[in-house]
Amino acid sequence: MSLLRAPDLPVADPGTPPTTPWRLFGWLATRRKSHAAAVLISAVFSLGLVPVMPIFLTGAVDDGLRGRDWSALAAWAGALTLAGSVAAVSIVIHHRLTVWWRQDAEYRVLQLATRKTGRLGSLLRQRTTTGAVVSVGITDVNSIGRAVESLAPTMGCGAGIIAVAVLLFGMSAVLGITVFAGVLIVAVLTGPLLRRLQSRSRSYREGVGTITGRAADIVAGLRVLRGVGGEDRFNAAYRRDSQRLKRSGFGLAAPHAWIDAVSEGAPAILLGAVVWLSARLVASGDITVGQMVAAFGYTAGLLMPVRWLMGTAMTLIQGNVACGKVCELLALPERETPRDPSPGPETGADLEDLDSGLTLTPGLTVIAAADSDASAAIFDRLAGLEPSEARFGHVPVAAVDPDELRRRVLVADHDAYLFAGRLAELIGARDGAADDAERVRAAITAAAADDVVDALPHGIDTELDNQARTLSGGQRQRLRLARALASDPEVLLLHEPTSAVDSHTEARIAERLTAARRGRTTAVASVSPLWLGRADAVAFVQDGKVVATGAHAELAAARPDYRALVNRELS
Repeated sequence: MSLLRAPDLPVADPGTPPTTPWRLFGWLATRRKSHAAAVLISAVFSLGLVPVMPIFLTGAVDDGLRGRDWSALAAWAGALTLAGSVAAVSIVIHHRLTVWWRQDAEYRVLQLATRKTGRLGSLLRQRTTTGAVVSVGITDVNSIGRAVESLAPTMGCGAGIIAVAVLLFGMSAVLGITVFAGVLIVAVLTGPLLRRLQSRSRSYREGVGTITGRAADIVAGLRVLRGVGGEDRFNAAYRRDSQRLKRSGFGLAAPHAWIDAVSEGAPAILLGAVVWLSARLVASGDITVGQMVAAFGYTAGLLMPVRWLMGTAMTLIQGNVACGKVCELLALPERETPRDPSPGPETGADLEDLDSGLTLTPGLTVIAAADSDASAAIFDRLAGLEPSEARFGHVPVAAVDPDELRRRVLVADHDAYLFAGRLAELIGARDGAADDAERVRAAITAAAADDVVDALPHGIDTELDNQARTLSGGQRQRLRLARALASDPEVLLLHEPTSAVDSHTEARIAERLTAARRGRTTAVASVSPLWLGRADAVAFVQDGKVVATGAHAELAAARPDYRALVNRELS
């Protein structure tokens, strides 16, 4: 009875999938082989029995009614009732099994996509668009699930069609050939339509990904757009993409409508042909009246399987297109990791970016005075997020075990994502660890976020939504900073951590953070005098290279270009 129990989802390990659409689809459908076999068997009993029910009518009419044999009539009626009961029970079991089969495939796709995005990390934005990822998690998962769900009924309907054709051949070769020819003609007519449907489905899916990404960007940047007056421009772009998607949808509807027409019209024409032929065969004495009734029932019973098969073909095409998009996501190149990773150096080693010449001395707070893009590139190299010749002590950063490097060196972007959930967990509470409350509160204080937390309805236990959208930009930035401080890495790289706060708050943060991180290595990318004046050292970067190092006052007195950079920030 274990097959009738819902599977445990999500699975511990979704596995390693193939890299082509059809193979991925087959792989998803066969992860639970015993379950898949049970689904197919139940489909044969539930859907395969329905078209052959008229065989019991033949016996009831010919043996019971025409022969006036009431015991035979009762026997045939009982057999019909039993077959109907078996079909009904099989339908219930089949539906339960099919839903679980579909859910297993959908969960695996979601787990594979989530695992891939996690491995890509910050590279995700460079490799693909927001819309592409969102569409995989919503549209494509649903399309793949429906395609997997349609497989078993297809097998049942196919078994029913074969059984009907064999039974009709047993009555009359003419009737059997007619049914086979009719099904073959339907397949020939729909082949070109299905190919056109597949091509246009791909185009439509591309449009869905584009407009989804556009909508996500608008929602994420709505405040900024309104601040700079750019909402009209993005609204016009969204309307343009929407109209393009509408035209693509109309193009997709044409082959879809023709396939629907064939799936409805062809079986009806086939039914008329079989009725006409069977009536003539009765008149000529080649078949009995009961057999004519059965022939009508058989052919009428084919209407549902043929329509189902046509619908399944369209569903499988959409599933194939969706699998293609999933394969594209899974094939995105990840950050290279060392084949034979080395342990990092002992605590207290220098961290040096050879490309720029920036060296972080253990225990000091260094300010990288550079434009935003240059400092971001330097920090990414120091943290091993981009290929480089950076060194951590005597060990190349690229050779250090990635898990150890992430634990010891942390890059904190000013716009890092804030996940939904309880604020304490967002900042870094570790399931009741003894030092949780003290560590989290210290991080909040160092980030000057006390007033943010105190103003929330439930303080540190307040539930926040994604990106904490109810808070201001400066409040969110302070929570991000508190999260980075709570992780307490050996080396902390802060990229413009106070770009969204006022000068008074920035001054408090600079004072508290340098005190909280005293004795540990900290690098801050900023050209604000409030940070520069508190640094142990300032590294002045031009064109991606460190051109001078020293105290803020020394650099300001000696270098006009440094003064110009700082004055530009002040202005």
